[in-house]
Amino acid sequence: MGRDKALLDWQGRPLLEHVLLRLRPVFEQVAVVGGRPEWVSLPEVLWIPDDQPGAGAAAAILTALRRRQQPCFVCACDMPFVHAEFGKWLVESAPEAAAHVPRWKEQAHPLHAAWFPLAIPHLEQSLQTGERALCHIVQRLAEAGTLVWAEEETVRRFDAEGKCFINLNTPQEWRQWAPFRKGGESAP
Repeated sequence: MGRDKALLDWQGRPLLEHVLLRLRPVFEQVAVVGGRPEWVSLPEVLWIPDDQPGAGAAAAILTALRRRQQPCFVCACDMPFVHAEFGKWLVESAPEAAAHVPRWKEQAHPLHAAWFPLAIPHLEQSLQTGERALCHIVQRLAEAGTLVWAEEETVRRFDAEGKCFINLNTPQEWRQWAPFRKGGESAP
């Protein structure tokens, strides 16, 4: 994208702030792991420095779980249609799991998922061995019996079109969602 996605303009505000404003009414505490503290302009939002900057999403999730020592709903800063109520349901519906991950169109979405402290040793072990890909970590959690899936039929109760899983990784995706970005159409 040429610059930090968190700071790109979405409906008149930085994309990260847009995401945080969607989460704040539903979650008692909202935190941002990584990036820079000045990115967090909302006073009620906690900024947590990433313990392993540049090590990817798995390391950021591990940082959040270590610092908070409680279940965390995790989403990326480039998910403008994040569904906070669905996120809350994910957290509340699988307290004995290491992670509660939705599947949509047969694809796992660990960056719109609930992660629990039980995942800490799994994440630590994966990162120590150089495994940073969340898809592989999720697969190992499933094999260990510590993962709960939220299947598509459940997701549809909250988001019939699955828009909550859209992330804007490329300039093409950014252009595709331009009508929403400019506020011309309402987000789900």
